[in-house]
Amino acid sequence: MTKHPNLKIFLVSMFCTLGLIGLFLGIAEVDTQCRRIGFGDNKTLIYQITGKNLVLTCNTAEICYNIF
Repeated sequence: MTKHPNLKIFLVSMFCTLGLIGLFLGIAEVDTQCRRIGFGDNKTLIYQITGKNLVLTCNTAEICYNIF
């Protein structure tokens, strides 16, 4: 790290940014699943703001990929 002092700053900021993106995607997915299970609708927070739902696991033909 002595040859590249800015590398540590870059890596920490990159991982923090990726962590925040993952956190927000996780919150959006939990909100979607909770609304589907609890209320049976798709009026999530993202839908109320933008008018469109965020689809993370399925495409428009309802073909789902990478469901663990």
